[in-house]
Amino acid sequence: MLPTTRHQVHNRKKASAIGVMLACVFSAGCSLSYTIRLTASDIQQTLQRRLPVSKSKLLVTATVRALDVEFLETGNGILLRPEVDLSVVGQSALRGRAVLAGQIRYAPDTGEFFFDKATVTEVAIGGLPESLRAAAQEVIARCAEGYLAAAPVYRLKQSDFKQSLAKMVLKSVQTRHGRLEIVIGAP
Repeated sequence: MLPTTRHQVHNRKKASAIGVMLACVFSAGCSLSYTIRLTASDIQQTLQRRLPVSKSKLLVTATVRALDVEFLETGNGILLRPEVDLSVVGQSALRGRAVLAGQIRYAPDTGEFFFDKATVTEVAIGGLPESLRAAAQEVIARCAEGYLAAAPVYRLKQSDFKQSLAKMVLKSVQTRHGRLEIVIGAP
């Protein structure tokens, strides 16, 4: 039976292409690969869309207003440098920066990439009493974890055929030359 609608034709083409791709993967007769390259700016724009975000603990409230993103060449690491407003009861609002280190995690069921294993490595907030530094660091970490757990840094585009195949044949994810490289292809 021949396909009659445009949707059926698209699905038949997609199924045929998936079949060819899987045949290549399992037979090792083809060496197909496709690389998606994302810059720190691409990731930064994605994450900025959901800001500002705030969290509180006891007498301290942290609000992340903006952030910068940097890729590390070793260990597929990524650094986030959020701009933070810190409110402490009984003091005027403080402003500064933090540095969070983490890695990229891929969730194959949704085709999304997340900033994972966030660790606050530095807090630089002028006027912050040393006695509140640990509490501020914890609130900033909670703020980041809560936000980043729900905000993918990248989502594979289902409208892009090559990216839609990635769920089945993701080869690697790495930071290289200041970019996040997602390689799709036969292992």
